[in-house]
Amino acid sequence: MKKMVLNLFLINLMLASTTYAHDLSIKYDADIKTDDKKVMESVLSEVASFLPGKMKEGLPKNLEIKITQLTAHKVIPDEVCSSTTGHSVDYKDIKLKDRPFVYGQYNQYRNVLTINTPVMIELLKGREKSKRINCQHKSLYDQAIATMVHELTHAYDFNNGRISNSMEYIARAGFKKGLLKIKNRNLQAMRSADVYELVNIAESFAVNMEYFTMDPEFFCRKPSMFNYFKNLFNIDPYPTRTCSVNNTVMVSTPASGFIPIEIDASRVYRIDYLMASPGKGAESGFGHSMFRLVICAPERFDAITNRTIPATLHGKKCLDDKLFHLVVSYRANVEDAKLNYMKGVFGGYPSMLYILNFSDVLDEYNRDELRDISSFPLILTAKEREEFILKVKEEHWNYRGSYKFINSNCATESYDLLKSALERTQLNTKSSVSPKGVLEDLDALSFLSVKSTETEVYKAKTDQIVLAYKAAYSYKMKSDKADKEAVKKFIDESTVNSRLARFQKFSKTKLADSELNTQVALLKERLVAAASFSVMEQQILRTVALKYRKQAADMFTTTKDEKIKDLLKETGAAFSQSFTSLSKNGYGIPFADEMVSRDDLVAKLSAGAEAMANAEKMLRELMPNEFAALESINKNIQTYNKYSLQIRKEFRAKLEEYVHQVLKNLSHDDYTREVMESAAAGNNESLKKVRELLGKDLVSDKEILDVKLRKLIQELL
Repeated sequence: MKKMVLNLFLINLMLASTTYAHDLSIKYDADIKTDDKKVMESVLSEVASFLPGKMKEGLPKNLEIKITQLTAHKVIPDEVCSSTTGHSVDYKDIKLKDRPFVYGQYNQYRNVLTINTPVMIELLKGREKSKRINCQHKSLYDQAIATMVHELTHAYDFNNGRISNSMEYIARAGFKKGLLKIKNRNLQAMRSADVYELVNIAESFAVNMEYFTMDPEFFCRKPSMFNYFKNLFNIDPYPTRTCSVNNTVMVSTPASGFIPIEIDASRVYRIDYLMASPGKGAESGFGHSMFRLVICAPERFDAITNRTIPATLHGKKCLDDKLFHLVVSYRANVEDAKLNYMKGVFGGYPSMLYILNFSDVLDEYNRDELRDISSFPLILTAKEREEFILKVKEEHWNYRGSYKFINSNCATESYDLLKSALERTQLNTKSSVSPKGVLEDLDALSFLSVKSTETEVYKAKTDQIVLAYKAAYSYKMKSDKADKEAVKKFIDESTVNSRLARFQKFSKTKLADSELNTQVALLKERLVAAASFSVMEQQILRTVALKYRKQAADMFTTTKDEKIKDLLKETGAAFSQSFTSLSKNGYGIPFADEMVSRDDLVAKLSAGAEAMANAEKMLRELMPNEFAALESINKNIQTYNKYSLQIRKEFRAKLEEYVHQVLKNLSHDDYTREVMESAAAGNNESLKKVRELLGKDLVSDKEILDVKLRKLIQELL
């Protein structure tokens, strides 16, 4: 009997210390049953098949596995798909019955991996008998397998100097190194495979390692993260995968909400650091950081072959394809909300990575806010451009920061995006919190050159506004700086009634009787002045509307009125889901069949109409004077436009009368008649000569097109 006991003791001792076919340095706790060990051996063989060789080599030696009841659960709970609990949690001071479910935990000090008993029960069932779930690893058995991968990843991480704490991984995972701890930027991931990855940087590392090793689709859903692990472990676990990265992003438009557009990396000529100049408000006082994707048109007309050819990288020609250029911009506060401003006021735009049309961004800054935009070409390789775009797609679909109106730092967010996308360690040596600071850093690191001749500057429409101010209000121009300050002062200080009175005085003045050509010239001047009144008033409307929207945002974010809070909640809910509900199922970058159709997009846009109507009604009640002021400005614009239309009709009629009279006189002279005949026959030089005789300033090609002028000539010959 003693001999039998001794033999059993020796067998157990061997099972506890021997490395088996799975080639992992594992030993078992003495309390584990023999049958459980057999199952665990099979499980570890499967787990080992998932793990990269480099990871297995880097695991701590003689890691001990223990199975115990970590929580009061008898089985893995059904609500696993909605649970935010997961793996390694310290429950020292929490009673067993009060603990949320946890799969397992690794203790780096004791080198012990503890598995929760319900996880072991699931492993004993086997994959065939395991319950299927519609999230994460698709079955409770695979959840259990993933638990082993997850906890072994922690063991590897701790045994190799905390790789998860490296600046490279911190940036790639969307975390930030603060003074005391590593903070998560992504407060509410929109399409996370497992929200447990948001808990801390170590859990992020372990969760993503689960999917890197176990999910063939991981590359297609989180390509940037996949590339990090691939480079770290020198392995592609699924080289024969059949999926591909979906290129579709949702572009935010002012009128139509989100529109799906594909970003084809092969058509990206270059990527620019885009910087808006400082604005007047505190939140925009340092400018705004963005990136511009210079995308070539999908096709181009070839003048040599006289046909349309498919797109290739056309070099600098792509700079002219501005309709296809996109802007990548982190936006959180009222200053940055580009879409329907009311949605921004009511919390519809949490901080996230927006994709916008370049033309809309120019309109926003150059016209709405009279701010310049500078576009600095980044010096990147073709591979780096592709890596940047992959990270943009990943961040676009998954990142969600602070929900409402806090001043999210666009500079640091943009900087972090670049750091997380590119494998350039020198980026981690710099840190700036302003758009200009980021620009200076990128210049110092040779990512761009502030002196580059390829830098493009898109000036604010201030010069046009100054000319309109001069024409409408008889402003005597001084210097560039003084003129701009005068315009800004006029916009801020003039009243709607004083501007209307000035216009009425202008419109009642009569033109003096004069020769026909003088009458045409005077009517043209009057037309320019009338249009200038409208241009000025439209700019004032933009400026005042922006001011009132900010006031509304401040009021709503500080209100204590429960009725207003409830309405804000209702309206916010109608629009905060507008992006997250654009896709279904899965995680990370959605596949094409996981995205909603265009018809669904239209339906979602109209679904919030009632909530928006209620919100606008309340806003009108809370800000009656502001709405009245906007309506008065609109009335002025209508008045000015109506008068401009009337003057334009008079001008057109008088101009044609003048042209007909001059052409008739010219036709009587042999030389000029010959010039007219040549022009009528299609000679462009002769047509230019006719315009000179008519007076180029008076009869420009904008006023009378070449086709129209030739027709008038032909009628007289």
